[in-house]
Amino acid sequence: MTTETSGSITTQRVHWDLDYDVHLGRTWGRFMQGLTEKKILANACPECARVFVPPQAYCESCFVATDEWRELPPEGEVEVFTVAWQSFRGGPKPPYAIAGIRLDGASTLLMHYVSGLDLSDPVAVGDQLKPGARVRAVWADNRTGQILDIAHFEQIP
Repeated sequence: MTTETSGSITTQRVHWDLDYDVHLGRTWGRFMQGLTEKKILANACPECARVFVPPQAYCESCFVATDEWRELPPEGEVEVFTVAWQSFRGGPKPPYAIAGIRLDGASTLLMHYVSGLDLSDPVAVGDQLKPGARVRAVWADNRTGQILDIAHFEQIP
């Protein structure tokens, strides 16, 4: 289906139904292996000292290899969050909250689910999870080297 406004095409409906394997490479492979062991591994730039989680093979600012690894604690602060109200094929059942979390010691944000919120009132959601809220990882019982080895994050009282 294509939408036309005043003679110009503005949107186009596309359907993809794909199954595929992703080659993780050395950096992401190490990160995912750490998750199976309940470890959140990050790497750091030797020049600017930025700490990346998820890890990156190269610093996006200095363009050097990020070979220094460290384990970060499974706690951090919410910087931003949103609630998904609509579903999509293969996704979780809405509503659900996703936050940009700066883990303690990290320079970058990890995007992940946050649980324990009352999502029944869209207006009140913002009062439950504010920037600066402390959260911690809740580990999945069965870990297989996927990002959902961290089942979700929960607020720390």
